[in-house]
This record gives sequence, C-alpha cells and structure tokens, in this order.
Amino acid sequence: MNGRFTDNSMRKAVVNLSSQPLSETQNAVLAKGLNFVPTPKEIPIFDIITSVEHCLTSVKPTKAAHIKGAMKNTLSHQRRSAAPNMTALERRALNVLRRNENIVITKADKGNVVVVLDKTSYKHKISLLLSNNIYKPLRCDPTERVRKTLSAILTDFSMETGDAQLQKIQHHIYYTSNTRCPLLYGLPKIHKNGVLLRPVVSSINSVTSKLCSYLNTILRPLTGHRSSYIKNSKDFCNEIGQLPTAPNDIMVSYDVKDLFTSIPMRHTLTVLEDLLVADSTLTQRTKLTPFHIIKLVSFCMQEGNYFRHQDKFFPQTNRAPMGSPHSPILAEIFMEHFEEKAFRTAHPSITPRFFKRYVDDIFSITKAGEEEHFLEHLNNMFPEYISLTIEKETDNKLPFLDALVIRSAEGFKTTVHRKPTHSDRYLDFSSHHHHSVMKVIINGMVDRAIAICDAEFLEKELQHITNTHRSNGYPGKLISSIIHRRMNMPQLLHPKEQQPIVVLPYYKGIGERIKRLRTTLNFRVFFKSSASLRNILRHDKAVVPMEERSGVVYRITCSCNASYIGETGNSLLDRFKEHQAGVTRYKNALDRLNGTQQRRRGRPQTKDSRKIMDDAIKASAVVEHSSQCSGDLQARTICRESRFRVRKIKEAFFIRHNTCEMNRDKGVEISELWTDLINETRCCHLNT
Repeated sequence: MNGRFTDNSMRKAVVNLSSQPLSETQNAVLAKGLNFVPTPKEIPIFDIITSVEHCLTSVKPTKAAHIKGAMKNTLSHQRRSAAPNMTALERRALNVLRRNENIVITKADKGNVVVVLDKTSYKHKISLLLSNNIYKPLRCDPTERVRKTLSAILTDFSMETGDAQLQKIQHHIYYTSNTRCPLLYGLPKIHKNGVLLRPVVSSINSVTSKLCSYLNTILRPLTGHRSSYIKNSKDFCNEIGQLPTAPNDIMVSYDVKDLFTSIPMRHTLTVLEDLLVADSTLTQRTKLTPFHIIKLVSFCMQEGNYFRHQDKFFPQTNRAPMGSPHSPILAEIFMEHFEEKAFRTAHPSITPRFFKRYVDDIFSITKAGEEEHFLEHLNNMFPEYISLTIEKETDNKLPFLDALVIRSAEGFKTTVHRKPTHSDRYLDFSSHHHHSVMKVIINGMVDRAIAICDAEFLEKELQHITNTHRSNGYPGKLISSIIHRRMNMPQLLHPKEQQPIVVLPYYKGIGERIKRLRTTLNFRVFFKSSASLRNILRHDKAVVPMEERSGVVYRITCSCNASYIGETGNSLLDRFKEHQAGVTRYKNALDRLNGTQQRRRGRPQTKDSRKIMDDAIKASAVVEHSSQCSGDLQARTICRESRFRVRKIKEAFFIRHNTCEMNRDKGVEISELWTDLINETRCCHLNT
C-alpha cells in the first residue's frame, strides 16, 4: 500500500458509513480523492485534433497552419501510452467499486472527504428530505410544458424590447427539444449528528439555465453596497486587523440555517422589483425593463423551479434550491434586505459595533451579554422562514469562513482555520494532470496563507502546507521552490499579449511537448483532464440513458448497408424520430399521389403531395435515401459532444474518413493536414 497514507489520514479522507467493509486497497483508491484522474488507456488523438481545429478557427490561416503542423508532428511521435498511475491491484479494486450497485460513493458536504453509503440508506435519507410538506409530487415531467411556455414568453419579450440576448436564448430553447430536467442529489453532512443530506439540485442543461445566467449579469450589480459586505477572507482579515479591541467585547458568529431553501421567494421578488425600479444604471446593462426582468426571474424560480428524483418530479415554487444559477444572487438580495430591516428595527443597545456577512455566515463583535438578544431579534425578522444559530468565541478565538480570529491585548489577529472534518486531501501528485495544475494548488494555498495569517502564524501555516502536500505525494523540492517564489514575488498583474488560446485534453508526454511549443509559436495552451474517480464512481445522481443525452454525433445505417453520419444538439432518440417522421411524411404523400392511401379521420390534407415530398427530401438526406430504398433504418451514437462548433468538426472528420453513401456533403471545412495521422491511427474510423 501507499506509505504516504497513515491510518489517521485514511480515516479522515474516506468515511465508510455503509454496511460493506472496504478492503485496504479500496480505501487507498478512494483516499486518492474523487478528483484523481487515472491514466487513460488510449491517447485521445481525435479529441486533441478536433480541439485544435476548434480553437484555431478564427486565427490567421498561416499561423494556424504552423501550430497545427507542430501539433501533428508531436502527435505523430507519440506512439507509446503513458505508464499507468494505478497498480493492477488498485485498478481491480476500482472496478469492484464501480460495479457495486449496493453502495453510493459521493463527497461530503464539506472537507473534501469521500463518503460511502448503502444505497438503501442514501435513498432513505433523500426520502426524508422529500417528506417535507413543501414537496408535493407532480403527475409527470413538466419540462416540455415549461420549455414551450418559456419559448413563447421570450418570443414576446424579445419583440417588445429588441433584446438580442433573449433572442439567442429563445432560439436555443426552441430548437433544443430535450433539455434536461434538474436532478436532485444529496451531500452527506458528516459533521452533523445523524449524517443528514444537504439537498443539491443540478440545473445543468435545464430549460432555464441559460436565461438564469443572463439575468444574473443584470442582477449582480444590485448587491454588494452595504458596509457589512465582504468579498472574501482576505477582505475580512484586512478589515478586522485594523479594528481595536474594547472591554466587554465578545466575538460571535451567526449562521442562517439552510438559507437557499428557506428564503421567502415571493417577498424576495418584491424586494428585487423595488431595487430594479430604483436602479438608474439598469438601462446601461440591458434593454429589459423591471417588468420584464421580474416576470422572467419569477418564471425561473416558480414555474421553472422543479426537480426530478428517480422517476418522480417535484416543484419548489417558494424556495431557492442549492445548485440553481439564481439562488446565490437572490439569497444575497434577500439577506441585504433582511440585514437592513434588522438594523433599522434593533434597539441601539443590542446592535453590534462590528458586523460582517458573507452569504449566510455572519461575524460580529458586540457587547457581552447582548449577543443573545440580537440573535432573538434576528430570528423575529422572518420567523416562518429564517432561523439563525449562534457560536460564541472560545478562549478568545472564533472561526469565520476559512480564518480563525484571535483576540489579544494588541488587537485582532488571524490565521487559517480548518474544520475538524477537513481531510487535508488535495489533488494527488500521481493524478493524470499536467504539473501546472499541481503548482496552481500550492500557489493558491500559499497565497491564502499570506492573505490571512498574521506574521507570527505564517511560518506554522507554511509548514502545514508543506507537510500536507508531501502526504499527497508532492516532491519536497517542488513545494519549497513554489513557497519561496510566492513569498518573494511582487503581487502585480501584467497585461498579457493577445495570443491564440488552445484548450486540449491532457495526456502525459504529449501535454509537456505541446507546452514547450507555445514559446516558439506564440500561443497559450490550457489542459482539461480526463475522467476522474468522481466521473467513474459517483452514482448519487439519476443516470440519464445514453440515447436520451443531448449533443451527439450519430450514424444511421440502412439494411442495404448505406449509412449517414450527422450531428444534433438534441438526443439521438429525438433526432432519429425526426428522420423517421420525415420518411413517414414522404411515404404518406406518395400514397396520396398514387391514390393508395387509406382513409383517415381528421382534417384532409390540402397541401400539394409533390411539394410535401420535395420538402421532406430537402430536409433530410435519410428521407432521400428512403425514397428509393425500403430498407430498415437503425441509429447509434458515435460520440457525445455538447459544444456545437466542435460537434460540427467531429461530424466532418467522421464523414471524410468513413463511407457515407447518404450524406450530400462533407460537413464544415476542416484542415486536410491531419489526414495521414488519422489514417495511420484510425482514430475516427468506424466499424462497418
């Protein structure tokens, strides 16, 4: 086993709450962390090629050709796969964990801890969450109804205002017929008795996700103007470090219980409307009026606020769920209103002399004996919705965010704070990431230490960073050199020259060679990682069947062996139905033309049959083939790709390097420079 992991560090990194014991090897695999990336079995040559094509689309042809040529040479010389970063025993243990359908492997709510639960226990805890009266099941999935309703609203509002962004969002919603229903999952609160779950709703690719992101750019400037506002821990430490102590002071923190799922939505929307009406700069950010904005936000948080758990669907019409793009900004708008009301109505004798808030965490310094009175006052603001708890200083110390505040005779001092449940597990050095990612992690921790720690605590924190990263496999020399450089580097930001940016899948050996090309060819390169243990092992979300997942390149094959390659932003299931519907329209029109169609109920078809047939053929090459062949059609997914431009590029490569009798063209324009490499590696050749 890996000697870096002590029994104590293993226990902190992995919490097994299931009834199934984990072997020593399984524990060691999970202790690597869910962000650990095993070395991929194959070099992702095709994904690298398509990423390069995509990133260099708008670069001058000459420069793009030089970069592509250098990339091709690099890929051509990489024939050997990278050495695996897991032993054969660890890989077997990983496969056993992956195939075990009786457990759920997830991360803790806080502390970067891997948690293992029995699936029955996990489902029971989710059921307890949903047993609350605010969750009443819907009869069916409302996604399609929500999509059509929102599309109609956006059409009207974009015509009324001329807002270009609304038009783009409406176009996306109208042409994407299988946006995903938000999914509920839970993160175990291992620091709480009973290990309850914190509910999180994943809204990725939901009907309202793009609209929420756009509206947030309009709403964000409305917040952050109160004196209690702090940007981050560094901001907080700078302020409290300048504050003198006073006799009879006490440090206390207040915490709002379950803020996102507790805020009164209707009241918050009323507050938001008042802010929008009073905002003199609103017209500089958008063409939308307060009326339009409120209607859209209200739709997102009421009609569009629902989720799925297993095969049931639930509305959240008066709550802001964790995971919704709107929840943080609406929670901040409500809390600023809450805070303003609390101070306006509080008796001066109980008002804190120092009060700072970060979302739902509040730090205050008040006169000893008045802290409970102020808590009672806060809890009387919105008693049906908002409840706060209190934590008082112990031995002149109180944690706030990731800082520990220490009260002394000289004033307030700060150092880094970690919760008892924190695992001290970070990205393992053996993970299949470019080393620049590991350096960024150490840089961030050192920068945090410099920002938070007073001089007398800094050395101890830097030693903790050193010990922690050594336990995560980082070489001591690397850690020391980064700490030395960060400690002696002026904190200045230099504007960087505009260079082409290339984002590539990382593969050890290739990534390092490509990184060296950037200086001579004058481009910037960033890497994205392959599938992590999180992708491989986590089963706390509902699994969407492959044929229902949106964004695919697909192949349709006829029983006569002719084939068609296409792409869609929808699912394969939806796109294949569209092709089949086109074939049906063509054949029905042909039957009418020949007088062989059977009589049907309903309104008779008045459109010219030849026109219908011509339109069907123009709309689909598959229909054109089926008009001359009666063979059966079958469809399968070639690969998934959510990005439109990259999907078009992948489609073009697959068309050019496979026999596609039905296709009328070769897709978008792509470089022929890659042809030899693709033929040699057969990275996009399909089996017939």
